[in-house]
Amino acid sequence: MTSPDALPLTDDLLAQHAWRMPDMVVYQHGHEEWWLAPLDDAIPLVRINRLGANLLTAMDGKITVGTLAAKFGNRICGAQGETGRWCLEHWALPRYSLCYFGSEPPMKDRGDARWDLLLLKIREGWSGSTGFEGESHLADFHAHEIATPEGHFETIETTVSHLFRDPTEALGGYTYGRILAKNLKQLGWWDRKPRTILEVGGGLGYVARELAAGLSPDDREGTRYLFIDITRPFLQSQLNMGRQAGWITSGVQANAEWLPLKDASVDLVVDNENLADMTPVKLSKDEVASGVGTTLLHQEALGWIRKLNLSLGREIPAEFIFNLGPLRFLGELWRVLRPGGRALIVEFGIEEGFSAPVKLPGHTEYEVQFTHLRQAGRWLGFQEKYGALPQFLNMKPDTRVLCTGAAYAIRRFCQADGKEFAIRAYTESELRQALGEMAPKLLGHHYHDISDPAWFGLWDFKALLLEKPAAIQKPPSQVRDVKGFRWGGMR
Repeated sequence: MTSPDALPLTDDLLAQHAWRMPDMVVYQHGHEEWWLAPLDDAIPLVRINRLGANLLTAMDGKITVGTLAAKFGNRICGAQGETGRWCLEHWALPRYSLCYFGSEPPMKDRGDARWDLLLLKIREGWSGSTGFEGESHLADFHAHEIATPEGHFETIETTVSHLFRDPTEALGGYTYGRILAKNLKQLGWWDRKPRTILEVGGGLGYVARELAAGLSPDDREGTRYLFIDITRPFLQSQLNMGRQAGWITSGVQANAEWLPLKDASVDLVVDNENLADMTPVKLSKDEVASGVGTTLLHQEALGWIRKLNLSLGREIPAEFIFNLGPLRFLGELWRVLRPGGRALIVEFGIEEGFSAPVKLPGHTEYEVQFTHLRQAGRWLGFQEKYGALPQFLNMKPDTRVLCTGAAYAIRRFCQADGKEFAIRAYTESELRQALGEMAPKLLGHHYHDISDPAWFGLWDFKALLLEKPAAIQKPPSQVRDVKGFRWGGMR
């Protein structure tokens, strides 16, 4: 009898074709046993025998489910006695996502197969959160739903700074934080040593630790390093790492859209990948046309659009997401920075169009509209530098690193085998070194050029460097492109 969480093998389904998911990582644990990692971490690893491996290999898009059922249906394909029929009833379920049944592979407009979009659609349906989850959703999630820092950046969401927290070939042997220190010093940001550094949303504290490692004791001496994070469980890890690195540290739980700091009290702000977690507002075309918001929050968003004279394009959709939180944060930066103070902001986003959702376990983040953000910065009075994050980090675009999806699968295999494996950006030689004798037993994992959008979308991440003028100056000159960075003032 078919279980409630199994696919019924109807005549229609049997007529469909079967594809195994591309980029799937397979671990040969024993001579006659292979392991597969379902999409849902809550489901145990799938353990198959040689017949199961043959069933998986046969799913090439040319063969039908019915043909597979006839060949493998009654045969034992799993290490725990699962039949081929059981595999066909479960492997295509969203929580497994080991294969795909259909008349053709998932398509995009151009007609090419888009498996990444299929997995995104699966995650949306799986989480049950296909629509807008409300303006307070992100603040509530980060303030109340994260109980421990353990594993958060390994399983829930990872970040660029977390992927590059250890020395890596991709950064010339540096870490993310040490590259920041090197580049900010080259820009002259330590010519006048900052007395107070504020890091917003500092994760587990790796950036603070590695930033310190990239500076001399004289560069750090007397500098106070303040952490502000809306997620209380992260603060203790930040404080511990900051103190171990030699910083004079303190920390406060707070929402960065309302910084609990005095005016003109900070010299340097570091903000890594927090803007997409700040308050989104779902505005309507009618609200924009009338200038009247349906709520106070909507009215506040319309006020920013009006005073910044933001262009929303000729074709405004009936409803769209507006990044209110990031604009609030920029206003707070202007308030708390001393004259001559600076800020580094890193986040993924767009330069045209409207913000799209990015579904993650437990919450939805939203792309940052950087054209709007930069216009707000200039309106406030900031001078700026702006460009793609990989350029700011001096990454070589042809550096090849392990697919992040493969890293998650390998981590599950290692956990089941009693081994440690960290989620990070691995080059091929780094992965071999990390895995040792396990490395040759892995099949299907592959590497991307860092410039490939399929690898973490790294080129969608931007670096925005802001400076509050030390004295009243003329408006910055026309922004111009120089070697990939757009320079306006801050010479």
